[in-house]
Amino acid sequence: MPTPEIATHAIALGHEPRGENYIAYRLLSLERGTVIGLVRRSKKPNTQSNIDLFDEGEFRIELKPGSFSGFIKDAQVERKRTLLARNYESFKAASRLANIIVANPAHDENLVGIFDLLSKGLDAWESESNPHATYLKCLYLYCRHEGYPVKEEWAQQLPAGEKTFISQVLNLPLSELNEEKEALKQAIDSLELYIRHHTHIRLGF
Repeated sequence: MPTPEIATHAIALGHEPRGENYIAYRLLSLERGTVIGLVRRSKKPNTQSNIDLFDEGEFRIELKPGSFSGFIKDAQVERKRTLLARNYESFKAASRLANIIVANPAHDENLVGIFDLLSKGLDAWESESNPHATYLKCLYLYCRHEGYPVKEEWAQQLPAGEKTFISQVLNLPLSELNEEKEALKQAIDSLELYIRHHTHIRLGF
């Protein structure tokens, strides 16, 4: 029986060596969720081995039967986010969200929402649009996608001053927010503490 091959739209969330001969790419597939795509190391440049972190495009993967891993047969990158790596805070925030997605395989009904959330977040980070506020928004929305009452159990339980600040960050466009770094870091710490103690979401760091 031939090995099933899928065509999927995906974003590269990371890669690591797999033995001496292969590179394993972690991909968020719009249709399949998190999958592992293997590429044989080669001295000759090709589309499969020229995949960078946060690249987005069309992938053909020869999946192992009953598995979420296989060999990447072709990769057509449509969106490279090379500018993202030039801003440390943006790159760090994007990597944190990617680690969370990898650590928590999405349910089928949440895939489209989480893929869209990641894609929009990466676009915002690449444009250097307030990286801390972008991460807070993404993390909050990720919790909602996962079905947790984060508004009722976290945002509405904060002290009055913090509640007003969080409401502004979550509801205003990034272009209208100031980069209040320390206040945003405290809000992120608070939300991550809620996640650790009141959800089953693994933060992955």
